[in-house]
Amino acid sequence: MKLIEKIKGVVRFFLYDGKEVSVYKDKIKIGDEILSSKEDDDYYCVNDVLYKAVFDEETITASYFRYDGISFTESAFRYDLKKYLDPQRSCSLKNSKGLVKVSFNNNGDEFCFEFATDSKYYILNYDSKNEVVILISKRKGLLFYTKTGERLWEYQVEEGLEINENGVTVVDDIVVIPSSKNSHPELVEGYNLLTGEKLWEVDDKDCCDYCYSLGPNNMLYSLASYHCYDHTTELRFKQINPSTGESEMSVLKEGDYWKAVYSGHVAIHGNKLFYVNLNKSEGCSLGVIDLETKELIEDMPLKSEGFHIDKPVVTDEKIYVFIHYDDDSLNELRIYENEYK
Repeated sequence: MKLIEKIKGVVRFFLYDGKEVSVYKDKIKIGDEILSSKEDDDYYCVNDVLYKAVFDEETITASYFRYDGISFTESAFRYDLKKYLDPQRSCSLKNSKGLVKVSFNNNGDEFCFEFATDSKYYILNYDSKNEVVILISKRKGLLFYTKTGERLWEYQVEEGLEINENGVTVVDDIVVIPSSKNSHPELVEGYNLLTGEKLWEVDDKDCCDYCYSLGPNNMLYSLASYHCYDHTTELRFKQINPSTGESEMSVLKEGDYWKAVYSGHVAIHGNKLFYVNLNKSEGCSLGVIDLETKELIEDMPLKSEGFHIDKPVVTDEKIYVFIHYDDDSLNELRIYENEYK
């Protein structure tokens, strides 16, 4: 992969409306446009909507401003800093009447409803295609509501297991729910999103991580290190068909070099899976796997001493790798040419 550019001092990076968005301490660059910013301002890009959060320390509130293509205009949402801050979704704590009030924003449209419960919930996901809100409580239970507040069904995880919330995925009208035991993958289940009918169940103990990424043909893929009982390490690749529950696991490579690949640090573009290997002792790397042949086709050293690397951001033309350092001024945004179109 050919390095096109290396940019220093970036605090955050994402894509919005096909444009590169780079946040610095004193400015934000959106494509070719540069707007001034304050160091305490924060930015989000959710469902291709760009927000700026401005915090008020005196009132302990945050005001959210939505980018309209020219500037940031004030949104209708204000949040208590003690509560969930994602501008697309929030869930208040239970009030004195035993009600949880739910409010969320889907591309500028606000929806609100409330329900009685003994637990605390927050919004995990809103599936706009089926118009279903998914709420989670303490990694033990899920509630499924319509956007207008009609409860569809409830899910409770098996005794001794916990829901892996970052892995809950909706594919068409199927919700895939992975769970773990003592922080190790245990089970993956598929349910009808609207009715709660259980469709399939897969033993996930052979997997090394519990986050699956949606790829070609609506298949789910996971790539991560697996530490074997004989103290060796395998790079394991697993795919699940969310319609049928059929799964297949394969070992791509062996050796301690692969001990720091995590499923949360992969990105799928076309029929290629891009990953970051965070193995600092033997060298971090950026790699590519062909999803059709299930072969590792490149593993390029990054030669980075940063303390964290975000998962790659991939477009038809470019691959973005954002490397964090303790000192933000040393942060690097590396842009590579995408040779795997």
